[in-house]
Amino acid sequence: MGRIRHVRISRRRGLAAGVLLLVLAAALVAARVAFADSWAIQNSTTTNDLYGMSCVTDTNCWAVGESGKLLETTDGSTWVAKTSSTSQLLYGDLCLDSTHCWAVGTSGALIATTNGSSWSSKSSGTTNDLYGLDCTSSTNCWVTGEAGTIRKTTNGSSFSSETSGTSSILYSISCPSTTICVTSGASGAIRTSSNGGSSWTGRTSNTTQTLYGVTCPSTTVCYASGTGGTILKSLNSGSSWSAMTSNTTYDLLGISCVDTSTCWASGVNGTVMATTDGSTWTQETSGTTQTLARSSFPDTSGGFIAGFGGTILSLVPCGGGSLTLTAPSSISWSVALNGADQTASASLALTMLDQTTANAGWNITGTSTTFKNAAAKVLATTATTLTTVSDTPGTGACDEAPTNTIATPIVLPAGTTAPTAVKLYNAASGTGGGSNTVNMSFTVSAPANIYTGTYSSTWTIGVVSGP
Repeated sequence: MGRIRHVRISRRRGLAAGVLLLVLAAALVAARVAFADSWAIQNSTTTNDLYGMSCVTDTNCWAVGESGKLLETTDGSTWVAKTSSTSQLLYGDLCLDSTHCWAVGTSGALIATTNGSSWSSKSSGTTNDLYGLDCTSSTNCWVTGEAGTIRKTTNGSSFSSETSGTSSILYSISCPSTTICVTSGASGAIRTSSNGGSSWTGRTSNTTQTLYGVTCPSTTVCYASGTGGTILKSLNSGSSWSAMTSNTTYDLLGISCVDTSTCWASGVNGTVMATTDGSTWTQETSGTTQTLARSSFPDTSGGFIAGFGGTILSLVPCGGGSLTLTAPSSISWSVALNGADQTASASLALTMLDQTTANAGWNITGTSTTFKNAAAKVLATTATTLTTVSDTPGTGACDEAPTNTIATPIVLPAGTTAPTAVKLYNAASGTGGGSNTVNMSFTVSAPANIYTGTYSSTWTIGVVSGP
């Protein structure tokens, strides 16, 4: 617990006046609170529809789209058009690092770079539209597309056909290792390989919805997304799948994970769904109604989504930090004795910063020692009352006002030893994220027969998790 420095009530005897001076330091208790991520719309410099996104870091990403559009950012905010060497629509891209990238598209289009600067066309060996792409190294890649197309290269140059065993369009592929691959497609099609693509096995997805996206953040855990808000999960490398409650009915065109429990799915009408536990999906505010296609997240602190109309969204993470409370250095009251009972009042502004990730809510607590002067004269243990509380949320993307359910007035407990703290203000579960200034107004009762002198009290103001 942090300490609250003392409160002093002083009186200038010659004027028969009293002054109360309070110096505070916040007391902190470890807590976890959460709120949804926010999204910022970036200037992509194009109105072309963008379908693919691949990031190697939070600041180095590539986006691809219609008419061979190819964009790069090296600072996470400024997007620069690059020459792609094709005018075909590019559906997907994959970058292993800042120099080795691939992109695929209509009519078998396949382009690549080995220096991160110049792109050249490669022969995919097919004229079928290609939608999916994944690589485990600069020489080991798979592409998927219409009519059940699966093609692979082991030298980074020439692609050979693999027998997928289906004629369904295969929209996406994910290979978490050189041997394990999962591909998804039309009418719930799922094909898996456990030998690097030498053979493919059809799997039952238990849905007829088209599965536009698939991602495997580990060699065992995989997710797929598709039409009608479909989200599926597999715990055995794609061999069997279970339906998840996505909490949306919009088509989900892309899905991306940074680990087995933290994922985002994107789709029609600006839909962004997120999970941080691999189980519960919640909708996040994207700030757009444009269709959102594929996404890429190098880690939980950054990521991007490509969308129609040149839309690019960047993740503004609202979690992963701590819960802190900061108090001002002092507040003070003053009274002039007039032979009557009086109350002195002043305001205390507390800065709450919630950057945690548990969605638990928080509450501010308070307790104190009895006001006492140098002659051991004391005020009543009920002398201090919290009369009103208000909140001013910050203006950042992650800042949201708390929903408070604690009514005032509240007597601040006092005793020779500070008694058990009481709740002074709270944030209901899922509220109060980011930065908030909590303004508290207190009164101190000064009876008519108060002794002169300087009175002091130690206040402890804390923040704990839960509403």
